[in-house]
Amino acid sequence: MSINANEMALLLSELSFEDTFIQSVTEHDFKSLTFSLFSKQEKAWLLYFELGTSTSRFCKTDRMRKKAQKLQRLGQYLRANIVGSRIIEAYQIRGERVLVFKLKHHDKLFYIYFRFFSGPGANMIITDENNMILELMMRRPQRGEEKGVIYTPPEEKDFDIERFSVRSWEGTSFNSFIDKTLSLNSRDEKTQSLEDRVIQKRDKEISGLNIQLTQVEKRINETRGYESYKTTGDLLSSYSYLLKKGMDKVKLYDFEGNEATIILERNLSPSDNINNYYQKYKRAERVYENALSEADDLKNKIAERIDYYETILNLEDPVEKLKALEKAMTSSAPAGNTKETVGVGLRLSSHGFDILVGRNAKENDELLRHHVRGSDTWIHTRDFPGGYVFIRAKKDKSIPLEVLLDGANLAIHYSKAKNQGKADLYYTQVKYLRRAKDGKTGLVIPTQEKNLSVTMDEKRIKELLR
Repeated sequence: MSINANEMALLLSELSFEDTFIQSVTEHDFKSLTFSLFSKQEKAWLLYFELGTSTSRFCKTDRMRKKAQKLQRLGQYLRANIVGSRIIEAYQIRGERVLVFKLKHHDKLFYIYFRFFSGPGANMIITDENNMILELMMRRPQRGEEKGVIYTPPEEKDFDIERFSVRSWEGTSFNSFIDKTLSLNSRDEKTQSLEDRVIQKRDKEISGLNIQLTQVEKRINETRGYESYKTTGDLLSSYSYLLKKGMDKVKLYDFEGNEATIILERNLSPSDNINNYYQKYKRAERVYENALSEADDLKNKIAERIDYYETILNLEDPVEKLKALEKAMTSSAPAGNTKETVGVGLRLSSHGFDILVGRNAKENDELLRHHVRGSDTWIHTRDFPGGYVFIRAKKDKSIPLEVLLDGANLAIHYSKAKNQGKADLYYTQVKYLRRAKDGKTGLVIPTQEKNLSVTMDEKRIKELLR
């Protein structure tokens, strides 16, 4: 519960602002900040402000909260124009939840209105001596609260002591009581909010992994009978004397004595038709085995991520839980979550290695910014614009030549070199890429690159994109 007007009066009565200077301002988030103050009487002390939350308040505090990673617009203005000011007067507008600071900075006068109203009424407004708004915490044009507009403070009114009484409290001061109790309430609310967001993140991530697993299992089912290609090849070998170029099918008896019709390619010789089935067998076997390996990896990853989130959500220590929740929300999502598997580029697999393909400048840039790591390998055609191909690194495993060739073929396929049928390429790790200054979207300059010259293999590409 936020402070009321009578509680504000009590908080203010315990504070002395005589000859007090604002030494610095620390932003914690969009709605809270701390003034570091100094006076001859109090020496250095801290005044905490929180506006627009269910625990809105100001109070003297003995601890500095965590600093925001990025300074907001308001914080920049305070640092440039308000830090160093002397507080001439600090008062409450009678009967209202409005605290006013009258400041002098060099020869300029400023006013800061801290409004501890509920909902959208809350704000922190900085004006000049004529009450023209110079800056504010939240811009609300519909309320006339924006830069350059004259601000009209609320009028004084009588305190309603019966309706808004001071809550029961204990301790050395009401300031320390409010600082302790509302901080705990604020932390509990923040923990609950973070917990809800972490659960949403977990559900999205696990859902994304399950989508991947479904796709891999579909690939397993599609290639499960891969040995039939080898059986067909053996069968054609035993009946090779019946085969002739130009045939589109042949009828014969299989090894169990049943009549069978086998489809042939008209433009292939008998031996090439036989080899075609053996090649299909080898490709399908490779896809099947890779899919089995991927499915095991995904199942392990799903179990690992579920365990990771359950550990965080079941922490009993409130401080440790809050830290863990914050870390879970700010840490990069591991490969396989929904953000990484849906909507950006192509996702392929080759011999157990994941391949990401950007098909245009926007996808190239998005993959570079959010979806690859420094140890991943980048491949691109020389002298021809086109898509970026990334091969994900696997711990303690080097990239096999076949995987590198798959990536190179994809790079040619999604480039202007496609019509040439071949291209020179270069490849390096993502950490050795640097963005071109003032360059186009996604444009990078590679270093420590290696060269590759490849003739495009249409069959290889079809198999990858199948």
